[in-house]
Amino acid sequence: MSTEPSSARGPGRLSWATLEDLYADELVEHGRRADSLGLDCPEDVFEQLFHDCHNDRRLAELMRSVDWRAVTWEEDELSGVALRRVGVPRPFQRAVDEARWRTAREGFSDERQEVMTHWAEAHTWIRAPILLAGDTLQLLLEYALVVGFTRLGNMLGALDHQELPEYSRHRVWIGRPA
Repeated sequence: MSTEPSSARGPGRLSWATLEDLYADELVEHGRRADSLGLDCPEDVFEQLFHDCHNDRRLAELMRSVDWRAVTWEEDELSGVALRRVGVPRPFQRAVDEARWRTAREGFSDERQEVMTHWAEAHTWIRAPILLAGDTLQLLLEYALVVGFTRLGNMLGALDHQELPEYSRHRVWIGRPA
C-alpha cells in the first residue's frame, strides 16, 4: 500500500464499512481504492483482513469502532507462551477450540501438501495471523486475534501436544493505534 503518510491523504475516519463499500473482486483494484482513501497497511494484511474477509458480518461488528487510518502495522514474532494469551473474539472461539482439540489429540495435519511440508520444515505457519493491540479495539487485553483462527488453534494444539516448545517464536502481524 502507500508509503505516503495518511495525514497527507485527507482527514476523517476510515471505517470497516467504508472499506467494505470499496470492495472489488480483483485484489489489486480493491487495494488501489483503499489506498486512495488513506489506508496504509502491508499487502499481506490487506489481502487477509480486508479482501479475504470481505462480507464477514461477525468481523464487521467487531471492527465497527476502528479507525483504520489510525492503525500502524508491524510484523513481529511471539512465543508460544505469548500466543496462549492472545484474546479470541467470542464469535470465533469455536474455530480456535476445534482446531486446537484436533491438533492436540492427533498432531498437526492439513489436506494441503504445501502446508504440511512447510510445517515439517519450519514448525510454524506459512502466513502470519493478524492481531490487533487490545486498545485498538477498546479491549483490556494485550492482543486480539482478528484473522487466523484455525492457524492459532493448530498452533495451540501443537503446543499442547508438545510438538513445539513454549519458547518457539512465530510471525504475526500486529496493528496498533498510531
